[in-house]
Amino acid sequence: MGVITRTKGIWIASLLWLICIAAALFAAVLRQSDVVSLLPFAGIAAVPAVISLALSPYLRREWAQIVVIFLWIALAILACLSFKFFPMALLFLCAPAIAALFEREKVVEAMVLAAIAAAGIYYFKTQGNGAEFLLADSAQTGWSVTTGIAATIGLLIGALFGVASRSPQIDENVSNDLLAAVPGGLMRVDGHNRVRMATPVAAAQLNIGDDMNGLSANDIFTDPDQQSELEHIIETSRGSGKKVSRRFRLRQPGGGYRMAEITAGPLDNGDILLHVYDSTAHEARIKSLHDAYASAQKDASGKTLFFAGVSHELRTPLNAIIGFSDMMRSRLFGPLPNKYAEYADLIHDSGQHMLDLIGDVLDLSKVEVGKYDLTYHKFDAADVIRSSAKMLRPSADSAELRLDVEVLSDNGELLIEADRKALRQMILNLLSNAIKFTPKGGRILVRGDIEGHDLRIGVVDNGAGMSAAELEKIGRPFEQTETGKSSDIRGSGLGLSLVKSLAELHNGKLELSSQRSIGTTAEVILPQRRPAQF
Repeated sequence: MGVITRTKGIWIASLLWLICIAAALFAAVLRQSDVVSLLPFAGIAAVPAVISLALSPYLRREWAQIVVIFLWIALAILACLSFKFFPMALLFLCAPAIAALFEREKVVEAMVLAAIAAAGIYYFKTQGNGAEFLLADSAQTGWSVTTGIAATIGLLIGALFGVASRSPQIDENVSNDLLAAVPGGLMRVDGHNRVRMATPVAAAQLNIGDDMNGLSANDIFTDPDQQSELEHIIETSRGSGKKVSRRFRLRQPGGGYRMAEITAGPLDNGDILLHVYDSTAHEARIKSLHDAYASAQKDASGKTLFFAGVSHELRTPLNAIIGFSDMMRSRLFGPLPNKYAEYADLIHDSGQHMLDLIGDVLDLSKVEVGKYDLTYHKFDAADVIRSSAKMLRPSADSAELRLDVEVLSDNGELLIEADRKALRQMILNLLSNAIKFTPKGGRILVRGDIEGHDLRIGVVDNGAGMSAAELEKIGRPFEQTETGKSSDIRGSGLGLSLVKSLAELHNGKLELSSQRSIGTTAEVILPQRRPAQF
């Protein structure tokens, strides 16, 4: 938060400075002054603000702060030498104002440097050696003086706003009662990784004792891997300006280990605040949940049968809801107010989505308990591919996608002995997934081919794609990728799981390959003939 606040203050102050210069130039245009002759003065005056903006991402570093402060002091010196000392000495206020956005120590340093520079310039000019440089005529001098005063006031206002909006830092003298109220322990590390403060809870958890004089965060752990990890999160947090967390295994004085989560967070002055939270109980709860999940998996067969029964009972009322909402959408008994018409559409769409979900659950339940009976027929799979693509072509057109069909066969036929309904279901599920996750203007290709004794049906898209980790999860019931969870189109995570199960029932398989931002290829491979006949 400190980096964001500091950057915000620099941006506001610098932009107000530049806006004042731009406004003064615009006023000169309205007065029909010689604006071209004023541009060099405006350019020089803009240099500190422009460089301050350019260095804003690095203002946590001391060198960047020093550069910015010296630039503003240099501008004030140049202004006082080029024009009259009064009122251009007002520009020496800019350096302390900018320094106030960094640290309190920097304000004092900037004030001292500005005062020394101002005194030196005043002495130089009052001794007769400081006559104004002959760089400007009276019009340019008047414009420069007026603009300098206005821009300085704008910068001071911007700096005050930045300071006022700064979030308070954690002070080393914070009340012990307040620190004790924080869950876990707190430790403060400075820019050289020296421990400046640690609560008793943190000291006990990390076994560092009460005497922290000279203690470095680089010496907390005896295990080199854990020490390296601690140094990594400190430097990562300091460099990125964000919180970074890792889990650590802490050795206890009496023997044994406890788990802790250490979070490193940046402070405004470049220090790092470490929050040490004992997560042993949390880890135990996670293990308990894993054990409960494993136990639940053993009862999956009974759960699946339950879903099948409930799904069957829900279909009848859902069909009635969809039917009545469809009648309302078609205005069968007269017009509806706009709001009611919208509600009818929502009821119909939600009911249809629920009915599709129930159908997937019921089919998957039957497969898992071995109650899904395949009805084998000999037919042309090319017809099923073309008709399935035709069914979903309106959805593809609505999504502004190109849907192509490619049958790689000399005679245009792909003869297979399989369950026609199951094959259609697999193709429709793969096409629906591709349409859902392919952006507008994309292309989807469904292709069929006979390779050896196998039928291969593939659906290729150039959609969002999946990572290797997501590919490992896909195919499990109710598993969805991050893209699927954030999609506007609702899904259940059952589509590919059902395709995989139906393919395996045919003694076949589902193969997936995908790359992020490139696309996905899903291919169903089925034997041409009924397995029992081989």
